[in-house]
Amino acid sequence: MAKKKFKIRAKLVFSGYFMVQANNKQEAEAAVKKDCGCLLGSVQSLNENVDWEFDTHGNIVLNKNKEQEGV
Repeated sequence: MAKKKFKIRAKLVFSGYFMVQANNKQEAEAAVKKDCGCLLGSVQSLNENVDWEFDTHGNIVLNKNKEQEGV
């Protein structure tokens, strides 16, 4: 019997935090949204007032409601 291909939707979730120097929490959240990001293999901030601590290995979360067969 031939094997089938399955498209399994999943999310890679990285947990951690950004340490932000700001005047208030709203300003700190805005700085993270605007200046921080993550690519596979790299976490970075474009803002010199932001430091970060994140695991470099994400957790896999499967979306079992959207699995498709034969894709």
